[in-house]
Amino acid sequence: MRLPFGLTKSSIIVLDSLAQDGPMYPQEIADKVGLAPRTVTLALKNLLKLNLCRKVANFQDMRKPLYHADIERVRKLESEIEIWRTLTSVRVRV
Repeated sequence: MRLPFGLTKSSIIVLDSLAQDGPMYPQEIADKVGLAPRTVTLALKNLLKLNLCRKVANFQDMRKPLYHADIERVRKLESEIEIWRTLTSVRVRV
């Protein structure tokens, strides 16, 4: 299911997790939200392309980059997020 700006339901779930719980690496996100690792990877690529999150080096383990939600950008899209919430029954809390 595609939503505004080309987001998918899985992208919104991943973005919500990042916004709520802070920086995480992909496997950690997959474990937390119950999505397949490949689904999380695709969602993160989509979020990066839309500048809704950013990827930074994890100095504790360079094999596991950390992803941060861009809270400012998410706040700018609050009205669209309201539509997404209605359509997907997913809550994005910033």
